[in-house]
Amino acid sequence: MKTSVIKAIFSDSHFWVPMVVLIVGLLLLLWLH
Repeated sequence: MKTSVIKAIFSDSHFWVPMVVLIVGLLLLLWLH
């Protein structure tokens, strides 16, 4: 079950990769200011 969840997440990487980049970028901006 766990591997199927991981596979589903990675197969949908075109959605979560930009979201993770956006969140990390916002956190870095907040941390630097």
